[in-house]
Amino acid sequence: MQRLNLIPCAAPFWADSGHGQTLWAHFLKSAELSHFGKKFEVDLPDGDRLFCSWLEGHTNLVVSLFHGLSGDVTSDYMQRTALICQQLGHSVVLVNHRGAGEGAPFAKRPYHSGSAEDVSVVLGQLRQMFPNKKHISVGYSLSGNIMLCLLGGYGGKHKPDGAITVNAPLNLQSGSLLLKSGFNRVYDMRFVLRLRKLVEEKHRLGLITEKYEIPKWATVWDMDQIYTAPASGFASREDYYQRCSSIQYVSGIDVPTYTLTSADDPFVDVSDYLRAPFSKHVQLHIEKRGGHMGYLHRQSLPVGGTRWLDYYLYEALRGLEGTLNEKVPALSPK
Repeated sequence: MQRLNLIPCAAPFWADSGHGQTLWAHFLKSAELSHFGKKFEVDLPDGDRLFCSWLEGHTNLVVSLFHGLSGDVTSDYMQRTALICQQLGHSVVLVNHRGAGEGAPFAKRPYHSGSAEDVSVVLGQLRQMFPNKKHISVGYSLSGNIMLCLLGGYGGKHKPDGAITVNAPLNLQSGSLLLKSGFNRVYDMRFVLRLRKLVEEKHRLGLITEKYEIPKWATVWDMDQIYTAPASGFASREDYYQRCSSIQYVSGIDVPTYTLTSADDPFVDVSDYLRAPFSKHVQLHIEKRGGHMGYLHRQSLPVGGTRWLDYYLYEALRGLEGTLNEKVPALSPK
């Protein structure tokens, strides 16, 4: 597996903290796709359905992108990564988890941090659609945990040939507790607001019959006990956290995987990464500054712009391309 030789992320003075990185990266204007390509659907074994978009490339690689909690294919980081894939010439598939994006009316059950079965089904269909290509998957935040679970042997048989994860919460209980503490409640309330709307919409559409009573000031910790765990078939919040925390599976990863996190992520404890028993197939990179999927840099990077995360993803994709014996294009500074 190729080792990445990276320029460190040098934060601008106005984003020189975990919260600064997280918030500014979300609010600053981000590059967007001009179109999302061809749409297709994936039927899940329990009758739910999820929706994807496909942009065709010319290389022998297909890159599938999986969003974080309360996101969808239009999330800024999903669009930027799709643009990077296009720059490299790869085909790219943007995946809405069940109930996300335009798939909201077609899913009774929620997606969650252990939805490895769903990702496996998607990858199985992509193998059929593109039988002669290599497959790389990118998982952000919640989907990073899902990807590491799947790669480590939990929840499905179809795996990518290579993977990248960004700020995955390896320990779900730790992350949920951090979310409801201090300033992190700002992020927590945003997540819960979006999740509450999704649950209410499912009830309105008749997808679910139970009217889950979610308190006005509920946290993700509360949501997981009231809704996510029981609606997903877990005995309790603790059962969900225990079974779906990827930290217990990462020693079994047997495909080349680049894993990124930051030491100052407000709600993903870096100590979980430092003690995680990653297999030899995982190349872990921890940046001092980056927040939660922020990684803003103070000056222009070789790939253009000041988003260090985009630079990392470009280099990680090139690294996997080389590892999977594909031609690596030269990096052209802008």
